[in-house]
Amino acid sequence: MTIWSALLMVLGVLWLAQIVGTYFQMRHYRRVLGRITERYSEGYVGVGNSRTRFGKGVILILVVDSKGVIIREALRMKGMTVFARFKRCSALEGLDLEKIKNGGEPLMDRSTALAAQRAIEQIERISEERGRQLVSGQAKK
Repeated sequence: MTIWSALLMVLGVLWLAQIVGTYFQMRHYRRVLGRITERYSEGYVGVGNSRTRFGKGVILILVVDSKGVIIREALRMKGMTVFARFKRCSALEGLDLEKIKNGGEPLMDRSTALAAQRAIEQIERISEERGRQLVSGQAKK
């Protein structure tokens, strides 16, 4: 076996390990999202992400009531590997969407703030499709 064959074999094994790790991470994502949608029958769920070329990516799940206030759950997955898992982001829980949208929350890092913006955009799109509009913390019909 030449060095090139061994190197290709190692790369193949690493690639396979990444595929398996990605499978388990996506399974974790689906389970967390399924648990959230079972637990909260009213309100909205928004998912936002932020990727960086070099550094940690963020996926943020926000559960919002119909009044536009983040209720019991704000979950963040932050990391560079497939071993990252969702953790509670209690700094965002109980805050008004407008405060986060307007950048009034200095506790968030840049990646989390971008993921929050994208999650809020998704929540606003869903609320508009349902015929409601969220305006400064109040839902209008």
